[in-house]
Amino acid sequence: MKPIIRLCLFMLSVIVCTSLRAQSPANKAAALHHKLLAEMIAIPAPNFTLKNLDGNVVSLKDLKGKVIVLDFWSTWCVPCKKSFPAMQLAVNTYKNDPSVKFLFIHTWETTKTPVEDVKKYMAQSGFNFQVLMDLKDEAGRNAAVEAYGVSAIPAKFIIDKAGNIVFKLTGFTGTDADALKEISERINLAKNHK
Repeated sequence: MKPIIRLCLFMLSVIVCTSLRAQSPANKAAALHHKLLAEMIAIPAPNFTLKNLDGNVVSLKDLKGKVIVLDFWSTWCVPCKKSFPAMQLAVNTYKNDPSVKFLFIHTWETTKTPVEDVKKYMAQSGFNFQVLMDLKDEAGRNAAVEAYGVSAIPAKFIIDKAGNIVFKLTGFTGTDADALKEISERINLAKNHK
């Protein structure tokens, strides 16, 4: 076979393989949608009553009718903090949507001054999150994290308007942009969950 024909056949095979691998944005979005639909669950979300950094009480039952994104984290957790730029993008995306609420539940803190430590971290980092404190009770337990059965952080839960956990995920990998797409699709599915 002539070298020019071999080269043309090689180039054609590269083009075909590349176009088969490349998905259009619409196809990628549809694939993500179907993947996340298969991951949906429906478990009643345990209620909690926690204080925010200003000492005001926030209760999950008071937020019924909204899609809630819970993010369990701690100041010592490196993957938690790595996920924060993506979570800030999500918070910014939904800041004008009154039907979506983000709550960042600080838990498993080991210092003697957790509220002050979290305030300092938030001020230095520049993240604009509503932080709730899951402080240890008299028995040394963190009630909210235990109620949700969290075994590792970061742990994220998405709760639909009826008060059911529809997604739960642990850890953080990937890019901020991909994480934003995933969290947005999960929120949209939770909004329409019946």
